[in-house]
Amino acid sequence: MKTIEVNIKAQFIVPDEWEVTDHMPDPEFPDDIRRVLKIEDQFYDFFPECLVKVEDPDVVIWSADEGRTEEIIDCMDAFQVDIREKNT
Repeated sequence: MKTIEVNIKAQFIVPDEWEVTDHMPDPEFPDDIRRVLKIEDQFYDFFPECLVKVEDPDVVIWSADEGRTEEIIDCMDAFQVDIREKNT
């Protein structure tokens, strides 16, 4: 087995009323506080699917929930992925 490292960096231009805030998704785990995007009364974490099988290299596939995912992705201004093997 070997180790790979994936770094994802994205920049978004979002409406002023959207907030970046700390959020505890489950009160049973009070130490699990995450920095998330708050839109209205909903909290959105940036954990995209790790892998997506792509049949056509010119097609980009996003999962959608409640229509918000597409709205958030539309605000993306820059996106960069760096994947490399780590020397252990």
